[in-house]
Amino acid sequence: MALEEYAKKRSFDQTPEPKGQVGKAPHAAPRYCVQRHHASHLHYDLRLEMDGVFKSWAVPKGPTLDPSVKHLAMMVEDHPLDYGNFEGVIPAGNYGAGSVMLWDRGTFELLGDKTAEEQLARGDFKFRVTAEKINGEFALVHIKRGKGNEWLLLKKKDPFAQTGWDPNEHAFSVATGRTQEEIARNLEAVPQKQGKSKPSKYKMPEGAVKSPMPAEIEPMLAQSTISPPAGDAWLFEIKWDGVRSLCFINSEGMRLTSRRQNAMEQQYPELTILPHHVNAESAILDGEIVTLDDKGVPSFALLQRRITVGDAATIARLSRSKPVVLYIFDLLYLDGYDLRDVPLIERKKLLAEVLIPGELVKLSDHFPGKGAELLALAKEKGLEGILAKRADSRYEGKRTDCWFKIKIVSQQEFVICGFAEGERDHFGSLILGLYEGQKLVYTGNVGTGFDQAMIREIYKLMEPLITDRVQFKPVPKMLRPATWIEPELVCEVRFSNWTEEGRLRAPVFLGLRTDLDAKDCVRETSEPPPEIGKSKAKKRPAKQAARTHLLAPDTKEETLEIDGHRLKFTNLNKVFYPDEGYTKRDLLNYYDAVAELILPHLCDRPLSLKRYPNGIEGKWFFQKDASESFPDWLRTVPIKHDEAKEAINYVVADDRASLLYLVNLGCIDQNPGMSRVESLDNPDFILIDLDPHECPYDKIVEAALLVRKKLAALGLEGYPKTTGGDGMHIYIPIEPHYTFEQARYFTEIVARVLAAERPDLFTTPRSVAKREKGRVYFDWLQIGSGKTISAPYVLRAYPKAPVATPLAWSEVKPGLIPQQWNISNAVERFERIGDLFSPVLNDKRRLEPALEKLVSVIGGKEV
Repeated sequence: MALEEYAKKRSFDQTPEPKGQVGKAPHAAPRYCVQRHHASHLHYDLRLEMDGVFKSWAVPKGPTLDPSVKHLAMMVEDHPLDYGNFEGVIPAGNYGAGSVMLWDRGTFELLGDKTAEEQLARGDFKFRVTAEKINGEFALVHIKRGKGNEWLLLKKKDPFAQTGWDPNEHAFSVATGRTQEEIARNLEAVPQKQGKSKPSKYKMPEGAVKSPMPAEIEPMLAQSTISPPAGDAWLFEIKWDGVRSLCFINSEGMRLTSRRQNAMEQQYPELTILPHHVNAESAILDGEIVTLDDKGVPSFALLQRRITVGDAATIARLSRSKPVVLYIFDLLYLDGYDLRDVPLIERKKLLAEVLIPGELVKLSDHFPGKGAELLALAKEKGLEGILAKRADSRYEGKRTDCWFKIKIVSQQEFVICGFAEGERDHFGSLILGLYEGQKLVYTGNVGTGFDQAMIREIYKLMEPLITDRVQFKPVPKMLRPATWIEPELVCEVRFSNWTEEGRLRAPVFLGLRTDLDAKDCVRETSEPPPEIGKSKAKKRPAKQAARTHLLAPDTKEETLEIDGHRLKFTNLNKVFYPDEGYTKRDLLNYYDAVAELILPHLCDRPLSLKRYPNGIEGKWFFQKDASESFPDWLRTVPIKHDEAKEAINYVVADDRASLLYLVNLGCIDQNPGMSRVESLDNPDFILIDLDPHECPYDKIVEAALLVRKKLAALGLEGYPKTTGGDGMHIYIPIEPHYTFEQARYFTEIVARVLAAERPDLFTTPRSVAKREKGRVYFDWLQIGSGKTISAPYVLRAYPKAPVATPLAWSEVKPGLIPQQWNISNAVERFERIGDLFSPVLNDKRRLEPALEKLVSVIGGKEV
């Protein structure tokens, strides 16, 4: 088709799109481009130059480098070649109204000996792209059935192929570097800073500490009280009914993180304009993301849809129809300075200088000493409540009595522990609980506030968590049959008050809280506010001194007494991770900090020493037999294997001195056996090792969740951890009663059952050549006498110094990045959440009941 249809659909006096013409001089190679078009629906427009025009296809999910997927491509009208340079906004009321991004550009060449016209005519168009984002061989295949304009866009297997490649993760213009939101608002791209950062234009207040930007920060939380404290020493703010977000801005771009450190920027693409509202080289801001109703009042119910939706096209549509607003109330880092030890009032003064408020980014104002007045205004406006903050408070990553929340309505977060039957499909009410210490306490059921779509969505999340185990003791009586789930999901509930029995009165479900951890859900008490003289506000030490390190930063070697033994630590400045600059000193300080966590998992277990004397890029070697040069106090155990003539003296690390001695030898990761010395032939846990075979990590996540569901059906509990590499380990604690062969056989059955149920996901052949690509390798062969495995909490010898990190099952979800915990942030995480792997040591199970259920599966019965 020529350009008649293109011109017929457009009014060029109203749209900035080019008129263009046919027959423009061809380029040396035909042009290729892709435009990301946020019209009524987000899609990508693929354009290929032929016969003086762009042949064009609308691709809803965009082009991809993943050869395992096929994306629909709808052939549309021809476009002029001038369109290949177009980027901007098509005004409302015009055909294709919305923002257009020049997402990719380059050239292409035909594959095969047929002309372009012949390939289009036969419905099989093969071409090779050379461009800025997309490269390699592709095919457009015409779908014979249905409408005549339906095609499929396929990526061929070649060196450019990448499994799991998502075009929405590369949503920036190749022409201007702008995001979709910047184009929609006609904003220039934020310039990238090059070289050394400039000195800050701001005068830093007392307490600011020159420091690299932290990778993570735990948000400061408020306690509850019944009325505003009095006095000018308190600052009062509106309590916004939304989700908390910490905002990081530097030369690499912008990112938003939730209270659980999950990335949020793709969930709220309209907030990618935040750097335009921050007049600084780098900054960390604290704020709340809200959705406003027609009266301008924050509505958590309206925000709920934005929290849970995952489809990129739906997110893009909602970002236009129901954009969120980010209220900023604190400034924690600015232009190379950590401000967390600066008094709040000074941080707020600096924030007012730095922030440039706009339609979607606003400054959350404060009112000194006006608590009663602000509370009255909040009641009048129908707001959730207010916050009271000590003007001199420092920023601490915990709940503190320097900040208080005063709620107008009773509303808080609860753990979903199960559901009860009702008249509706799926469930009638949710069973709720709160933590008191480590114990879950029943608080009642909520059965109102859902629509049918939300019920389906909640049930979909609850179904994999179903268990026979009841979370409450004693078991509460239910009017209707109950189904119990693992306590991982959190929801927001509004209620009138509490009964004398500690139950909710008139509860109403408001929405799910995927940004919160279930362990944080405790009953919010309403104690009277403190007297100003009795507040516990105090200066927190500077961040650099917050944790005492074992070894000083300026010594080449040091001799210390540890556990009654004198240890000499040498070559402390030797770099073990060249790209990041981490030294042996850093490794020793890390292991000293996590010794209490890791030692129970090493105690009484023979170790296979893997030594890296010159770091991860130098030569390494295994050492099982202890050297004569090892100190006498270092415990060794002689173990004779069947095939060996002599016993091997294995090292056992039972205490901190032994652990640090091994680290000083260059043992980056610690590799214990799966059994202990007193029961060498009987493992006390089963290891499920999930490894990717040319597949994205999201498939590892999917596989792990299916393993968990299967284990739950067998009456077993698994405990996941990252390996520090590309895989995931799931530990199943068992009594040391079974042989390695029995444990391995049991695991093999589980693997083969899952592989039979999901052959598209799992692969099991031992030979790498026989494993199907794009699947998860379920490895049961790691289970064996004398075999060792990287322990939980150990560093791994990979770039960026990742840590083998225990996970809560609530963290095992799409988007999980296994390397996100490393030597720089893992200790802070472990201090915050404790030892998630303690049940591996204490919750030992028998296998016979599970084996009986497995036999029934093999026999074709239901589990």
